[in-house]
Amino acid sequence: MKILFVTGPSFSGKSIYIRKTYADAKVVKISTFKEVVDVALSNEELEELAKNSYFYCREALMNTIRKANEDDTVILECQLLNKASRKFYLDAVREVSEAPVECVLMRPEEEKIKELLADYPTLVSLHQYELGKLEMPSVEEGFAAVHIIRPEFEDTDWHTLVHTN
Repeated sequence: MKILFVTGPSFSGKSIYIRKTYADAKVVKISTFKEVVDVALSNEELEELAKNSYFYCREALMNTIRKANEDDTVILECQLLNKASRKFYLDAVREVSEAPVECVLMRPEEEKIKELLADYPTLVSLHQYELGKLEMPSVEEGFAAVHIIRPEFEDTDWHTLVHTN
């Protein structure tokens, strides 16, 4: 079994990379669990749902690994900008598997992001803000390998990049 954490700031191309490189993978996305936050009726409920989304994603990751076959690829797609977040999910993986976990960090050229998102200055700012919060992943954290990918977006990728992350 291959287990990957595909990480990086918003709009760095995580979903595009997964779709193009690992089309048959079993993907667990934190964004799927965060979508439930949109239905919050109050600030207290919003905070509770947001906090719980990480735990729901953790459980989904563990269950996906438990059900995976030896030849499957399981991917966690999540920003995981800091070491504490990565440890939270690495510990979950270790509860159910001893398979090596690799980290793929998406780091597009900043000029390309500015070009792709030129009509969305707020999204450029979000990407840059999150990039500033990034703590570089390393093998010392428990990853078997860390790969830094600088994606080359195609002309058709920009629409997907803006509307799915």
